[in-house]
Amino acid sequence: TNTSRYHSMQLNVEKRFARGLSVLASYTFSKKQDDYGWTTPDDIHFDWGLSREDVPHNFKFSNVWQLPEIQGNRVVNTILNGWMLNSMVTWQSGFPFTVSSGRDNSFTGIGLDRADFLGGDPDLGSDRPHGEMVAQYFDTSKFVANAIGTFGNSGKNMLRGPRYFNTDVALLKSTRIGGRVDVQFRAEFFNIFNNVNFNLPNSNVASAQFGRITSALDPRILQFGLKMLF
Repeated sequence: TNTSRYHSMQLNVEKRFARGLSVLASYTFSKKQDDYGWTTPDDIHFDWGLSREDVPHNFKFSNVWQLPEIQGNRVVNTILNGWMLNSMVTWQSGFPFTVSSGRDNSFTGIGLDRADFLGGDPDLGSDRPHGEMVAQYFDTSKFVANAIGTFGNSGKNMLRGPRYFNTDVALLKSTRIGGRVDVQFRAEFFNIFNNVNFNLPNSNVASAQFGRITSALDPRILQFGLKMLF
């Protein structure tokens, strides 16, 4: 049977300020391991390692701000009051990934052979220009196809993908238009700073795109909406 192990430590800080502002910050340090996705049914320990969902560092910051009211006539109150600003900032480590051989050199027909690792440090770092990261995210010269009759000696999920950073912002306003009817306007800005969050690189030794990043998550998205509440 499959087994898994998960350890985590979480810290939460919440503060309510005057003038309708409240903030919440949370940090989670964790480690998840499992033996899912057997490469060989004869040795389940061969596949014990970091889970593909392992995210050691996860930080989130959010706020809710009820904007101060402005005293004025009925028109001013209707237009300028009742606004709320929300935001969510997320920073987290990248997901781990395995370097696969892309060949069935184990002759098992399972198709999960790993690459052979030649040693050294394959990590080229994430603090590089995007063009360099896209062209070669890790040192591909450290990996070759597994030897005939083996499953490969590289570790399960031994490399980690690009980290993730994102900021979402929402501006809301509720306006009473009847005895029990409110109209809510929403302006939502996903990934407001248009930060580039890359997906995992190609990790198949046999692929012509080996080591390259070929896709990314969504860019900035703006969304507007009206909702009636009654």
